Amino acid sequence: MNDHDLIARRAQSSRHIALALCLIGTASVAEDAGPVADWSGSYAGLTLGLTHSDGAAELGAFAGDLLTLDVQNGLFPAEIDGAQATGIAGLGVGFNWQRGRFIAGLEADLSFQDHAQSLAFSRVDPNPNPMFNGLDTNTRYATEFGNLKTLRLRGGYVQGRTLFFATGGLAAASVRNDFALDLPGLGYSSPDWSESGTLHGYVFGIGLERRITQRVSLKAEVMRFDLADVTVDARDPVTFPGESVAYKFDNAGTLARIGVNIAF
Repeated sequence: MNDHDLIARRAQSSRHIALALCLIGTASVAEDAGPVADWSGSYAGLTLGLTHSDGAAELGAFAGDLLTLDVQNGLFPAEIDGAQATGIAGLGVGFNWQRGRFIAGLEADLSFQDHAQSLAFSRVDPNPNPMFNGLDTNTRYATEFGNLKTLRLRGGYVQGRTLFFATGGLAAASVRNDFALDLPGLGYSSPDWSESGTLHGYVFGIGLERRITQRVSLKAEVMRFDLADVTVDARDPVTFPGESVAYKFDNAGTLARIGVNIAF
């Protein structure tokens, strides 16, 4: 995946976010003609929803006569991805400042998730060398996201009892990226080729919140998070000296969730 493809994918994700919130907001277009609700002050809330990611990985640098031939023979994909979603639950706190119909705010939240994704790729080796010819070559690309923390600015517009908002800011989560190679015909399984740690990045999204009572509101939002890319460098100098291959993992995903907030 080149930079142009990555930009196009993120632009497409933004369009998906906008479309989702347009559908969510359809029921709130016909607003009551009552006074503008007061959204100023602090609040806390709970959320439930889904995390979605592609687990995308892109082929990086490779070296060695054997690995070069393997890449040319298509045993290692140039890129791989696949959609997967898991449930999340979260806690959040925030504060709103209101001037007329316009809202500015600051929000922090923690989403509890255990989102793991594993993608498999398998090809038969056409290498004419009798040792490798016809050998199944299996690779695996895994990404695990831990709890996601965000600190965001929020700005919006009030119509009746409904707040339409956009949000964006910082995001962080523990992430593990794992690349593995198995050659069953040779009885070979790769050592631990992985990188793990806390990654930082950004998050942005849009949503709406509907005041049900003076203090209680319901909300729906979709947010895109994008954490730092990680490159896993695969080497086994004992079994395959001089051979190496790397994969860059795109640690991004989308949150779609609903929640309830209580104002103080």
